[in-house]
Amino acid sequence: MTQAESQSEIASIPEEKRNQYVLQQYKTRIDYYWKASRANKRGYKYSRYLIIILGSLVTLITSLTASKVILDWGWGNQMLILAPILAAVLTILGGFSQNFHWGSAWREMVLSALELEQIYHRLKITPDDERDPISEMEQLHELILTEGRNFFDRMVGVSSKEELQKLEAMAKAANGNGQANTSSD
Repeated sequence: MTQAESQSEIASIPEEKRNQYVLQQYKTRIDYYWKASRANKRGYKYSRYLIIILGSLVTLITSLTASKVILDWGWGNQMLILAPILAAVLTILGGFSQNFHWGSAWREMVLSALELEQIYHRLKITPDDERDPISEMEQLHELILTEGRNFFDRMVGVSSKEELQKLEAMAKAANGNGQANTSSD
């Protein structure tokens, strides 16, 4: 958001309510980041647990099947089918974990929430006549924009329009026909 847009946003609010509005905007973003961090923490922890458990089960089942112990118990055919299925599930889970970066997303969300809380508490104790709602909103927007760039950099390795344009130009050159393949398969 530009300075003009921040000024316009704040200008539409009665002067006596501007500081409260800014605090509410910070509080809304703080709540969002804590909620998102909890979801990413769950994704990270559960995926780690499941990867360990499934990896151990695949190893155990294949070892027992190879040693013919399972065959003696009468479970041979089931285990011969179960081991590759568990291995496939393990691979899928590993792929999701790799693509969604739940651990680093959790960390970034917590750090963003803590940074916003620090500013929020400072604003809350600052006397109203010493505050500047326009610059406070600009700071909030800049922090959110920075976190958004970090998110896209983490997820796809691109955090700005310029980087995306460079990648598209490289794709066009690599294609040799001057057109980038922008389909999202």
